Amino acid sequence: MNIDKDRYYLELALEETEKTLMENRYPIGAVIVDQNYELISKGRNRVHTQQDTTAHAEMDAIRNTGVEIFKAKVNREKFTIDTTLEPCPVCTGGILFANIKRVIWLLNDDMGFGEYQKISDSKVFEIRFNEIEMIAEPYVDFKKGNNI
Repeated sequence: MNIDKDRYYLELALEETEKTLMENRYPIGAVIVDQNYELISKGRNRVHTQQDTTAHAEMDAIRNTGVEIFKAKVNREKFTIDTTLEPCPVCTGGILFANIKRVIWLLNDDMGFGEYQKISDSKVFEIRFNEIEMIAEPYVDFKKGNNI
């Protein structure tokens, strides 16, 4: 784990939230990086702008990876998704099926990734969850609104 690079990409995710704020929408942003910390894609909440209930920031970022996500699955590369809010069950499913191995979020959500993990009875999901490194709220200053 590289804290400085993780922080940098969380800041990029925050930049995506600014775009949603300009659209007067719920501000969530996400970015995906490969195991060498190269930016693969960005995403933001587009639920209302695209009139698509699955157009969450994390799903948008996954969709924007294009063929890279498939190459990563075949080559067993370890992608990371950095997001501004703990992924919901919809995004958790997308993360699992995209085979993303690290998830970092700035703020916890009562109905997010961790809660979904607790209620999942599926052994397949349990195995996949155990393969993912979860890093919750790594920077107190972001949570307090005092980013850099």
